[in-house]
Amino acid sequence: MMDIDIDTILNTAESTLREGLRMGADEVEVYAIRARDVTAFVENNSVKHVKIHEPRGVGLRVLYRKRMGFASVNTLDNGSIGYALDTALKIAKVSVYDRYNTLPDPRHVDTLEGIYDDIIESFSVDDAVRYANDMLNTARGYDSRVTVDSGVFSASMLIHVICNSRGISLHERMSIFSCSIMGMAREGNSVSNFDVQSTATHRLKDIDVHRTASRFAENVVGTLDSKACEGFKGSMVLAPNATLDIIKEPLVFSVNAHNVQRNASRFSKMLGREVGSSDLTVIDDARLIECINASSFDREGVPTRRNVVIDKGTLKQFLHNSYTANRSNAESTGNASGSVNTPPLIDATNFIISPGSICYEDMIKEVKRGIIINRFSGNVNPVDGNFSGVVKGGYLIERGEVKHPVREVMVAGNVFDALKSISMVSKEQVSVMDSLLPYIVVDGVSFTV
Repeated sequence: MMDIDIDTILNTAESTLREGLRMGADEVEVYAIRARDVTAFVENNSVKHVKIHEPRGVGLRVLYRKRMGFASVNTLDNGSIGYALDTALKIAKVSVYDRYNTLPDPRHVDTLEGIYDDIIESFSVDDAVRYANDMLNTARGYDSRVTVDSGVFSASMLIHVICNSRGISLHERMSIFSCSIMGMAREGNSVSNFDVQSTATHRLKDIDVHRTASRFAENVVGTLDSKACEGFKGSMVLAPNATLDIIKEPLVFSVNAHNVQRNASRFSKMLGREVGSSDLTVIDDARLIECINASSFDREGVPTRRNVVIDKGTLKQFLHNSYTANRSNAESTGNASGSVNTPPLIDATNFIISPGSICYEDMIKEVKRGIIINRFSGNVNPVDGNFSGVVKGGYLIERGEVKHPVREVMVAGNVFDALKSISMVSKEQVSVMDSLLPYIVVDGVSFTV
C-alpha cells in the first residue's frame, strides 16, 4: 500500500502553484503522479521474478507573457520541485512568443465510477505470482506443444493530480490489472507462428488470465501445420490485434489536431468529407470504463467525453487539447495526454470501432478468397498510410471456408485506401487494452509470397 495519500500530493501541487505565481509567472500548471506497480515476469515457461516499482513525479508548465516553459522531476521532494519550477520559468522567459499559449478554465467534471478497485491496496507479490502462474499453467496445460517465451501479470495503482492558476484543482485514483503472454508451439521440426495475447481491466474481477492464455495457446497450436499459398488479390480479414497493428496509428495520427494544423495529416482538408466506408464508425471515448484509458479528466484537467471522430465513413471532428483548440477557435475534446515528463500532448483515449451488422461466422462465409490476419509484423507509415509486412497467424479462406493456416505471406497496401474498401464489420467486438474492436474485411488487398 502507498505511504502517501491524495491530500498530500494535492497540497504539494497547490503550494507549488502559489510559489510559481509569487516568482512572477503569469500562469502555472502543476501535474503530479504517484503510482505503485507489482509485476510478475514469465520467461521460458516459468515465473522468474517479481518487480515492485513506485514511480512519482511532477510536471510544471508556466506561462510568461505568452511564452511557455516546462520542467519536471521524478520526485515529490519540495526542494527538487522548487528547482524545477525556477527552471521552467527561466525557460519561459527566453522562449518564443505564441499567442495561442493558454491554460484551460475550470469546468464541471463528472467523476467516473468503476475505474478504481480498492483491492489494489492489498494486492501483494504473492498475488501477482499466483495470477502469472495461472496464466502460464493454462497455456501449457492446453497442449504440451505450447511454449511460453515471455509474459507478465501486473497490478498498478495510480494517483494523479492536476491544478492550475485559473482554478482547476482535480485528483483521481485508478487501478489497472493487466496480463500478456507470448510464444509459439513446437512439434518436431515444425514451429508455429509466434503469437501474443494481452488484456487489461480496471477491476481485478474482470481480468481473465485463463481466457487470454487459452486464446494464445489455441492460436499457436492452430498454426503448426501452416502451408504456403500462391500470391493473389483478395480480402484481408483483420482480427482486432491486426487492426491495432495496421489501422490504429495512421488513424489516430490523422485526427490529431496538432498534425492537422501543421499539414502533416492526410485528413487536414477532409473535415465533413468521406474518408472511409459507410460501415466505418470510429469513436474516442475516455468515459468507457471497460477500457483502460478511462478517466474523468485529461492531462490538463479538461473533462473527458465521447468523441465520434468518423461517423459512417464521414470525418466529423479532430482531437484537441487546449492549445490546438485555441488555435482553431474550437473547444478542447479532452484529449490532452502525456506524463509528468512532457507538456500536454494529444492522443486518443479509448479507441473504438463500432460493431457492424454481421456475425463473424457469416462474415467468413461471404469471403470468396482472402486471408485472416491475426497479427501483422512490418512497417506502417502514419503519414502516408503505406504498409507492408508479414502476415502472422494467418488463415486462407476460399469460397467462404477457412482452409488452412498460411506461412511466408506478405501483405501490402495503403491504410487510407483500405478504410474506403471496408466491406464488412462484425457484430462481435474484442477489448484489447485501450481499444474495443470488431473484425473487419477489406477488399482488393494484394498478398504475395
